[in-house]
Amino acid sequence: MNVLVVDDEPIIRLGLRTLVEWEEHGFTYMGDAEDGIEACKLVETLDIDIVITDLIMPRMDGLSLIRKLKDRVKPMSIIVLSCMDDFTYVKEAMKLGAKDYILKPTMEPETLLDTLQGVKQELELLRHEQSAQQNWQRELASTKQTQLSNRLQAYLQTGLGAQELEADLFGSYAEVRSDLGEGSSLISLLLHAGSASDWRWTGCLAALPLAADSVLLLVPAAAEDAAEASGVYAAAAALQRAAEVRLAHAPDWFVGAGRVLSRLAHVKPAAAMHARQLQERFYGESRNRLVLHAPEAASMQSPSLPYEVRSDLLRCIAHDNSEGYLHQAEALCRILKEQRPEKEKVLSFMQELLALAAGYARERGYPAIEQYEERFVHSRAIYGCSRLDQVRELLLQALNMLCENRFSLGNEHMLRSQNVFIRKVLAYMMEQYASPISTLDMAAHVKLSRSYLSDLYSKEMGESLIETLTRIRMEEAKRRLRDGNMKVYEVADAVGFPDAKTFAKTFKRMIGCSPKEFV
Repeated sequence: MNVLVVDDEPIIRLGLRTLVEWEEHGFTYMGDAEDGIEACKLVETLDIDIVITDLIMPRMDGLSLIRKLKDRVKPMSIIVLSCMDDFTYVKEAMKLGAKDYILKPTMEPETLLDTLQGVKQELELLRHEQSAQQNWQRELASTKQTQLSNRLQAYLQTGLGAQELEADLFGSYAEVRSDLGEGSSLISLLLHAGSASDWRWTGCLAALPLAADSVLLLVPAAAEDAAEASGVYAAAAALQRAAEVRLAHAPDWFVGAGRVLSRLAHVKPAAAMHARQLQERFYGESRNRLVLHAPEAASMQSPSLPYEVRSDLLRCIAHDNSEGYLHQAEALCRILKEQRPEKEKVLSFMQELLALAAGYARERGYPAIEQYEERFVHSRAIYGCSRLDQVRELLLQALNMLCENRFSLGNEHMLRSQNVFIRKVLAYMMEQYASPISTLDMAAHVKLSRSYLSDLYSKEMGESLIETLTRIRMEEAKRRLRDGNMKVYEVADAVGFPDAKTFAKTFKRMIGCSPKEFV
């Protein structure tokens, strides 16, 4: 307990400072003042628990000081010092809230310590009760908020409990009173908070989950703001200031200004408007923490997701075609931005893509696939993205990780098998890919029957002989196209295709774009 002594007599201040061993008895002598004015300044700067003050002092006496201190939020105890003839002042001091008094002429160490210990116990009990009361009030408000939130969510799902919920949110006879321009009003606000999970915000009457890490908050509207847009923006700005403190470490939180609501029926349209704010923020370029407007929905039907492009991307992974799957990733994100499907559907769609990519990469023998799955699949990191450019960045990170760890064709591919016949047929394909060789030619080269070689190869390598030959031809075609010294039909002939049309069709199927688009 921190103690401040106030007395205009230096000898009294010095005597109190040295009368007892303060620290040994659980007290700290924080300082002293010669009158009430100086004491008030010290109380503002120091953490004082107990004030020992004289009553008769110049400038500001002890009674005036007690009046100043009694209205402080933090409870503080006051002990008064008096002489024999100051009883009238002591009586007035006790009425004002002083806890005890000490007579200066008879002051002894034991008397001072007994008084301090008694005041200390009483102050600790008072602070404990005050803290318990505050906790109870917070818990009560939290419980009421939770109950109203659950009832509101149930009402929106089933339509049940409307009358009671209307009364609790907007006051009794809300429908009649709102028609008269009276009654309680609420303001809807959107809060997207990244990884935050505690929606018990001070002043929030109810909260309605909208999507992952997003919630609609209903806060009471001030009477003068009930019909003014400025009131909505003021409430949103207040929430933004609170979020700057509570969500300081959240990656990409933002607040959406909503509407003034006077009836329960207004909640659902407000939720739809906030959902459009989420959609606009997801596809837009804005990085603002406060979103003021949301465009009206252009269509009730959500665009379809680009499953065909996703399939092309996965096919590229299945054929170890890193250029192809990176190209398809960019095309997929470009289509999403143009068509703007619902955000939640996009995130689920991309989560499935990351998981499917892991499956295809595992089949192809990609190393370090467990690290890929831990980082991009099991963590469900995609659901932490609040903007499409974050989704694109995460997808490219995942595919680049596959690209860095993939098995390339050539000698590394051959080393996957220890079988002499398979190694021999692989070498043959890499030497003769420009010729119109067939599986019969391959079987003749290794002196095995075609059926036996085909079965052996597919079991060992996980793909057919023709699939491997086509991939070898595609790798060489990409190399020649990148050089830029040959026309498409010349490249087709150089890698063993009978005509440019067949080559272009195969290239498009495996690489995901036409030969002309590739460069």
